[in-house]
Amino acid sequence: MKAQQTSKQEFTIEAGIPIPRVSPGRHCKYPWASMKVGDSIFVDTVNVSTLVCALSYGKSHSMKFVSRVENKGRRIWRIE
Repeated sequence: MKAQQTSKQEFTIEAGIPIPRVSPGRHCKYPWASMKVGDSIFVDTVNVSTLVCALSYGKSHSMKFVSRVENKGRRIWRIE
């Protein structure tokens, strides 16, 4: 069996390249930014990505969310 050869990638160090501005990102379909502590929303499907979205948004914006199963869906509260 022939051994695979790995090629070394070479990098050029550059100075003075400005950092691009942060793009506004995509539109969030959930109202996390508008929620005050104690507010909640109901999501009619138990979708893990919705929970991940809430927790991720909260982590990057100093907020905390909690969720509970409710009537064939899930309710998510802002707690901090």
